[in-house]
Amino acid sequence: MKYILSLLLLVFLAFSSSITYADFFNEYVMGDDPEIVMIQDIKLTYVSFNENKEKARFNNTSYFITNIKNEAMDRYSGGMIPLYRMHDIITNLDSFVYEMNQYFSYQKKYEQTRVGIYKENAQSYLEDARWAYSRLKASLNQSSY
Repeated sequence: MKYILSLLLLVFLAFSSSITYADFFNEYVMGDDPEIVMIQDIKLTYVSFNENKEKARFNNTSYFITNIKNEAMDRYSGGMIPLYRMHDIITNLDSFVYEMNQYFSYQKKYEQTRVGIYKENAQSYLEDARWAYSRLKASLNQSSY
């Protein structure tokens, strides 16, 4: 009887310790979720402008992106955003940031050269950013349970 009880205790300890190791692995080995790392890697490329209007637009865009990223990470970490919806948010945010990076790049080229094609390209990317923002906004609104 002692042998059977000892065997049951050993089996119980083996199963309970494997659960502990699984948590240890996720917490200490894996670290941040890949989705958190993906959203942190989305960055607006710094561009300096001479015109105050563009300086303000850049600073406001940077502030906006930082807050969206923080809100998305907080909601995801808190379990309010499911995994598949987080990927939608990452994709749409990445698209928005890409469009804004292109806008600022062409706007800087226009500021330096005053060549009209750069201004047209900048405006085109700004319009594309508007569409990317609407997709981002929709994915953020759909993310709450």
